Order: sequence, then structure tokens, then C-alpha cells
Amino acid sequence: MQRKVHVIHHTHWDFEWYFTTNESFVQLAYHLDEVMQALEEEQIDYYLLDGQMSILEDYLTSFPEQEERLAQLVKSGKLAIGPWYTQTDELIVRGESIIRNLNLGMKLAESLGGYMNIGYLPDSFGQSKDMPKIYNGFGIQQAVFWRGVPNEVTTKREFHWNAEDGSRVLTSNIKNGYFVGVGLIYSEDADSLVETISEGATGEDLVLPVGGDQRYIDFNLRERIEVYNQKLKNVELIESSYDRFFDAISENELSVVEGEFISSSVSKIHRSIYSSRYDHKYLNDKVERRMIYQAEPLMVMAEKCGIPYKKGLLDRIWKLLNKNHAHDSAGGCNSDKTNQIITDRFVEADQLSYSLVDYLTRKISESRMNLSENELIVFNTLPWKNKKVMKCEVSTPFAAISMEKDGSMVPFELIRTRKEFSGSIRREETDQDPANYYFIHELLVEVEIPALSFVTYQVVENTVQNNKESSKKSSRHSIENADYQIIFEAGELSLIDRKEGTTYKNFLAFEDSGDEGDTYDYSPPYTDHSYRLDLAEASCEATQNTLRSKLVFNGEWNIAKDIQEREWKKRTQVIPYQLTIELMKNSHQIQFHLEIENQASDHRMRVLIDTPNKNDFSYTDTPFGTIKRAVVDRHIDDWRELGWREEPTAIFPMLTYVNSHTPTSSWTVFSKGIKEYQFVGEDFQTIALTLFRSVGYLGRPDLLRRPGIASGNEFKYIPTPDSQLKKKLTFKFALQLDKNYQPAKLSKDYLNYAMSTPYYQIQELNRFTTTLKYFVSNPLKNKVAVQEGIVFDSDKLVFSSLVKTMDEAGFDIRVYNPDFCQEVNGEIIKGSHEMSYTFVDLKGNAVSSTEKNDIIPLGTFKPGEIKTIHIVD
Repeated sequence: MQRKVHVIHHTHWDFEWYFTTNESFVQLAYHLDEVMQALEEEQIDYYLLDGQMSILEDYLTSFPEQEERLAQLVKSGKLAIGPWYTQTDELIVRGESIIRNLNLGMKLAESLGGYMNIGYLPDSFGQSKDMPKIYNGFGIQQAVFWRGVPNEVTTKREFHWNAEDGSRVLTSNIKNGYFVGVGLIYSEDADSLVETISEGATGEDLVLPVGGDQRYIDFNLRERIEVYNQKLKNVELIESSYDRFFDAISENELSVVEGEFISSSVSKIHRSIYSSRYDHKYLNDKVERRMIYQAEPLMVMAEKCGIPYKKGLLDRIWKLLNKNHAHDSAGGCNSDKTNQIITDRFVEADQLSYSLVDYLTRKISESRMNLSENELIVFNTLPWKNKKVMKCEVSTPFAAISMEKDGSMVPFELIRTRKEFSGSIRREETDQDPANYYFIHELLVEVEIPALSFVTYQVVENTVQNNKESSKKSSRHSIENADYQIIFEAGELSLIDRKEGTTYKNFLAFEDSGDEGDTYDYSPPYTDHSYRLDLAEASCEATQNTLRSKLVFNGEWNIAKDIQEREWKKRTQVIPYQLTIELMKNSHQIQFHLEIENQASDHRMRVLIDTPNKNDFSYTDTPFGTIKRAVVDRHIDDWRELGWREEPTAIFPMLTYVNSHTPTSSWTVFSKGIKEYQFVGEDFQTIALTLFRSVGYLGRPDLLRRPGIASGNEFKYIPTPDSQLKKKLTFKFALQLDKNYQPAKLSKDYLNYAMSTPYYQIQELNRFTTTLKYFVSNPLKNKVAVQEGIVFDSDKLVFSSLVKTMDEAGFDIRVYNPDFCQEVNGEIIKGSHEMSYTFVDLKGNAVSSTEKNDIIPLGTFKPGEIKTIHIVD
């Protein structure tokens, strides 16, 4: 039988890497001329523009006159574009970010004539187990990728990839890379190339992607196809597309596989890239949280008050984030000049998103009925009642204050008060009018706010001494709340679970080790010296109060300043640090805030949290679910003999938490921006979170964990001194102890811990509470009253997002079952009045009939299933 080789001409256009997107744009401007010329003059039949729209958007911004020309090629089926905005990382960005990426890419592609309806990610560093259900939610039934499939799962190039909810995509795995087909252009050994791409094929149809990084058009493609066709027997090469290839293999007998693909058995996977450029990971996590759980729900709330929904503003921010989610960009494996541009985009997205929250909270607050000076309006952007201790600042003309709600006193604690001047500033402070001074009070306030609503508190003058936080100093420093007690005594830190009456000694420490790796991978030096760092030499101050208790440690750690010192076992570099441990009233988390001043090179620092559990597996969250992973890889000792591309160390990605549990004990560590963990110790009882890695090269060859050629550019050392992260670094994480592991409840607990509470104060003394406060703002003509939002309060399902719908006729709330083996049913969404609702897919297309009720029964959720509910009220 004759075999058919589907030659797919393409380019892989890295958005940025060792070059900046600005530098590659110059090539793109001319490259697209060649693409259009080759297609219009029928020198080639088909061209795949890497499945992403961001590069086309940039191109059309500069060359809008080319839009119709491009659209004609797309509509004719000659030029394949989309469905992505950028080729996303799948493991360390949130699921909603992946959805926004596809939404943006599909919308742009549709404006040009349509998108390639294939999940095309040829170079992402690992594949999330949730991708089949994301793809199916968008009507995508096929996928193409390269990295991560272990040989022991399947050696086949084509298979069905299933998610736990039953979603399935027909998958083509490019095991030799998206660049394998350039052999067609340069090699005369036709038989060898066909033999290479035949290995693992499931039928007589083979795929040959001809392209590479920022590769030009091969104008001689047809000539080379003809050369091969003359040389080969029983093999025919044809110009083709992935659509045609999938049609050809659709009837093949294919295996079914499930799960994530992060194995290095057939390709590099960079299993420690999750800690490269921690500063970027921290900023990304902060802006993602704000966008998904504050800005978007707040826009829905604001529209009900009469404030227009600005989707274009949200899209602008999401485009900035999604550009930073391209696989190299998210990984941090870039040149310093590229990473600086990535930082700038994060800063821009940060400024836009917090300004959006500031504007909306102010507009709503100042548009309420019966305004009073010094009112504090506190918002809840989550769909369940929020009761917590929040931190805020209020500006008043009086030196001492109290907090009230509807005439009743509200518990609060004063952290500090500072005196500020509101008049016209002068060179000499003595020339400033004393009447223009006011007071800024930094407070902790216990608030309770209904779902998707706001509450008003009154700040009033108090002639009695303010309720201040107090410090107590002794050789035995201790803090406590209803759940925990933490004791620092004789240089040792102990945790007491008060409800269980159990004490855990020395449960927290830090570790510093060498890192002779690069921006792709951690790798220990050939001669390493690693050590635990504790708090024994630190000064400690305890503050015990009703709403918050804290321990503050100030100290210095001595570590090796570079690889050479580590080899000599010297430790001359001083690392100043401050660690704050907080217990909040009614909070189930122990909160940690670490600040260090890093001045050392080529090292990795981790926080070590000792659990009482002997662990065989770890548990963590994924874009739309949870996953169970073995704490040690079965091939950790024979990977070299098997020819694997890098050591399969059990270093893993995480989104928001990592968990260790037994049937009677659950320990969860939450993080804000820390994306990497490993279980270590004799019984793997210790959770090691990688705080950061400090490395000086984009790629290095011959690493202990990754032998052979350098990743990235194998022909040149590219220094990245900025990736040493020699600067002040901030780390925020929390520990929670439970009896049982409940993944949906943990997601809810995480949001209660990680999300700040937006607020606004009615006052004109201080015009610099936010940047936008200085600007004037008209209140709405129709005054705003407190409105009740929908309520979704579940410990079985996870709240994912609340956004205005694509058709702008209502809003969508998305929830999912995070459990990978258990069904969930009986959950509901409550409304204050009758609502029309329809279940829709991730693209907004109806998958049910429309019903009306004030309660929305969500039905049965399969393991891992996502549901989106379109509501019009």
C-alpha cells in the first residue's frame, strides 16, 4: 500500500526569546510579504502561520492596508491563522487566562475570515491534563503538540487524548519536533527522513511539518517534493494541512491516553523552568488574581449600577498578560532585554488593572444615595458572603477614630497613625498652615459583606484611646488564634494545632543550594554545598492582639556568594531578611511574608515545611482541576541508560497550592506567585517550595541534570545577569491544616486568603489615596442603592469567573468540579429574583434550553467537568 506524506509548510514564530518581539517584528514585516506573494502566485498551496494572532495584530497595526489581502488568503483556505492569541504556557497560568487567550485569538481570526480549529501548541513545555476539556469547550476536536509524552504511555504519533470528564481530542504528537521537515529542503536522504517520521505512525498517512523558528518561505518546496517523489517507492509527498491529515487518520485504530504530559523521555521538558524569573511569576500571579476575581466581577457589578461595561479595557489588559503567557515568555528563558520588555508589560497590566478597580469602587461609592463624609465603602467581588479581617487606610481630620456600622461599633485595631499636610506645600515646613494637617490611620477592620455587593461603614471621631496593636517582648515569643499557636523559643519554631492538641517542632526552615543551571533548568553544581537556614540568630518581636497576631524576625543568613565559593565551602555573602508570620482572627491560614535582599549568584533558595505525613504522592491544582503526582519518578535512577533528555526529578508546577494528606491529616501550602514544588526528605514528608533561582545564562551545556547541548541557542553563551535577581525579593505563602483533603474548599479558602478587599473612603482631605483620586469624577445621575448579587457558595465546586457574555446580553458564571475521580451534584446558584439562564460552552454557544427561576440547579458534574451558565436578570 502506498504511504502518503502530508507536507505542512509553516513557521514557528516565537513571540520573543533571546530576541525581542520588536527585533523579530522587522523580519515579520517582510516575511508576510513573501507569504502572501507565494500563496497568491501559487508557488505554494498552503501556509500555517503558527496558530497565533498576536503577530498578525502587530503587523496590521503597522500595515492596515494589507488586511483585505490577508483576509482573502484566509477565506480561501490558503493561509491558516489562529486559534490562539499567543502560544500559551499550559502549566503555570490560570485556566481563565488560557480561555481569554483563545477568546482573543478566535475573535481576531474571525475578523479576517476564520481560524484553524485545531489546538496547535507545537513548542509548549509540557501539556496540561485539562487541555482536552478546554479545547472541546471551544468546539476544537483535534490537537497538535510536541513535548512531554512518555514512551511508557504511548509510542504512537496519533492517539485520542482524554480528560477525566470524557472530553477527547484526536491528537498528532510531533515527536521529532516541528522542525523535522526541513530535512526535505536540505537532505537528499529521502528514505531516512520518511523512516524517521514513520516511527510510531498509526497508518499509511504521515505528517511532515516543514518549518522552523522564524523560518522564511521555502519557495522551492514543490521542487523538493518532486525530488523526493522521484526517489521514493510506494511513498507520495503532497502539500497538505493538518485538517486534511486529521481527516485521513480519523478512521485509524488509535489508543486512548489521559493525563498531563511532562516527561523528558523523548524531548526536553524543562521541569524546573517554573522557578525561573520568579519576579515575573509573582507579578503575573498578582495581575491574574486581580483581573479574574476583582476587576471582571466588579465590572459586572458596576454595570448593574449604570456604569458601562468596558470590554475593550479588559481585552487590553488581557492582551498584555497573554503576550507574557507565550511559552518562552512565561518560562523566563529569555535574554535580559526581552525580560525587561516582559516586566514592562506586567507593570502596564498592573497599573491598568488596579486603576480599573480604583475607578469603579470610587464611581459606585460616590454615586450612592445620602453620602456622608468619612464613610468607608467595602466591596466583595466574590459570589459568597465574605467575613474577614481586612487592612485599610482612612484619612480624617481627627487624631483618634472609631468604626461604626448603622450606629453600632465595629471591631478594629489601629496599626499606626501618621500626620499629613493637605495644603500647598512650601520649602520650609514651618510656613505650612497648621489648619491643613490631617491624619492617615492604618487599620485592621473586621468586615462582613454579602456576595457581589458592598457595605458602608462610618469612620467617626473617638475621644477615647484607640485600640492599638500592642507588642510584648520576652525570651519566649508566642502568638495564637482559635486554630493555632506558634512559639519561638531557644531558636526553635513550633506549631501547635490547638483544635487537635498536636505540636509540630521545627516545622519551618529554609534551604540554599548551588545552581549551575540556566534559565531553563535548575542543575546542581558539579561540586555543591547546600545547607539549611533557620531563624536561630534572628531577632524576634511578637505582637498579640484580637484581630491579628504576628511574629517578626529580622536577621541575616550567610551563604556562598557564587559557584566558586560553594566549591570551597565558603559562605561570605550576607543575605538580610525579614520574615513575618501572621495569624488573623477567624482565619484558618498561617500567613508568611518573607523579604530578602539577594546579592548572591548561581543559587537556589527554597522554603521547607515539614508535614507529619509519609508521602507517596503530592496533590496540587491545575488550570481546571487537581492532579495527583508521585513524589519520586520511577526512572530517576535509569534515565541516562534509557536515553532521556533530562533528569526526571520530581519537581513540579503548581498554580495556587500544594497538598500533603492522609485520611486524617491534610497540610496545604498556598502561594502568591510561587509556582514550583518538590517533596523531599527520607519519607518525602517535607514540602519544598522553590522561592527563586539565581542564574546567569540563558542556556548552558553539559549540566548534571541535562547533559548534552545547551538549551536555547546551542552555539553561543548568552549572559543573563538580570536573571541572577540581585535585588529585593518578596515571597508570600500560607499554611493550612485540616482533617480532610477537600480540593474545592481549598480553592475557596485560597481566595479568602489571597484576595484583598477593595474599598473607598468618602473624603476630600487626601487626594492621593490612589492615583485617580486626584482627578475629578461625576457621580451617576441615577443614585446607586445596595444590590444583591447572585450567590454561589459551595465546598464541592470551584468558582472560576464572572464576566459579561460575548453577546453582551447578560453575564456568565463559570464553575467546575476539581475532583479527578468523584462526581458532584446538588449544587445551586441563588438569585434575589427570577433569572433566565442557559448553559453554554466556553465560546458562549448554548448547550441547553433556556429556563427561568430564582434558583439555578447546576446538575451533575463529572470529575473535572466545567460548566458555564449564561444569566440574564
